[in-house]
Amino acid sequence: MKLTTIYYFLTSSRSFSIHIVFTISAIYYVSVAQLNALELVLIGTILELTVFICEIPTGLFADFFGRKKSFILGTVIIGSAHLLEGSIPEFWAIALASMLWGIGWTFISGSEEAWIADELENQALERVFLKGAQWRSIGSFLGIIMSVVLALFLSVQLAIILAGAFLLLIAIISLCIVPETNYIPVSIKQVSPFSQMKSTLLEGWAQIKQQTTLRSIVWITLFIGLASEGFDRLSGAHFIEGFHLDEEKAIYWFGALFAVAYILNIVLLKWIELYVKKDYARLLGLLNSLLVLCLIGFAYSGNFLLAVLFYWLISALRETNEPLLAVMINTRLPANGRATTLSMFGQVDALGQIAGGPLIGFIALYTSVTHGIAATAIFFLPVVWLSLKMRNKTRHRM
Repeated sequence: MKLTTIYYFLTSSRSFSIHIVFTISAIYYVSVAQLNALELVLIGTILELTVFICEIPTGLFADFFGRKKSFILGTVIIGSAHLLEGSIPEFWAIALASMLWGIGWTFISGSEEAWIADELENQALERVFLKGAQWRSIGSFLGIIMSVVLALFLSVQLAIILAGAFLLLIAIISLCIVPETNYIPVSIKQVSPFSQMKSTLLEGWAQIKQQTTLRSIVWITLFIGLASEGFDRLSGAHFIEGFHLDEEKAIYWFGALFAVAYILNIVLLKWIELYVKKDYARLLGLLNSLLVLCLIGFAYSGNFLLAVLFYWLISALRETNEPLLAVMINTRLPANGRATTLSMFGQVDALGQIAGGPLIGFIALYTSVTHGIAATAIFFLPVVWLSLKMRNKTRHRM
């Protein structure tokens, strides 16, 4: 089996399973577990705090012990988290599952990208990452359909449990089919493990400091993190409470919301792959400018169908940030210590979500969910400015 085929299978199948949960999680949290606005955001904050703490240690694990071991272990942990979450609809169990999910994700974050970059020896990474993002969107789309089917014919709770079981199956399959031939362990002979880890961290930070583009991406990642958590946790509540959807209607509508959003994202990513050549910073700025306008429109639209349209646009636009940044980062990093350096960007994103989530949650709790969602648009404004500034510096050097 081709390396790229394995990579596309890993990223799409995991996205399929995760989006079975993601599609109906808001329904589960609000209608079944009956969490309030602050509890909804706190779940996300717990997850991101866990990511912030674990990103660097798990990145070091991938560099020292292997990328394959890292992302397979992460898949097992995330699957176990969904089994726990679906089994007990209580705040404490969902919070604990969120912590486990964060640990699992940090084992995957950076390690899978580092694995394919190593195996392909940095060849055709732009195409592979953009195509991988398209396959993720296809997996997400199919997961959305499956979530609606499972929720309607079984229950929301059983759908989450089955998604956890699917992830455990993916981990077993990955163990059998994933090769790892170009992995070079990070090691320094006659030096303590602590010194080796410190050296890897310093080298990763030095790589970021030496390149203006990577420094700008650190700040972009931070502001995207600040904005993301509030929208992720409150958009579902905005539809359910703001437009008074009951559980059955919510299942249908949430399926349609996520499905169409991912179709739009697939189309957008395909357009980027075919027609955008190298000028990713400019595109990042333009897409996030549209995102700001759509967030404000979504928050304050009193018309349900118009809010749905804005949600579709927001979701499609947000999903382009990750692959564009992945291309810009990975093409500037050497193979040695790559996973640790990528984990630093994941840690910055987690830091932003830890800070932004509670802030948006308190705004929503003491004003309204509408104002909380609108506040997330403010955090995307620096992303626009930094992206366009980064593009101008690149052009000036050329």
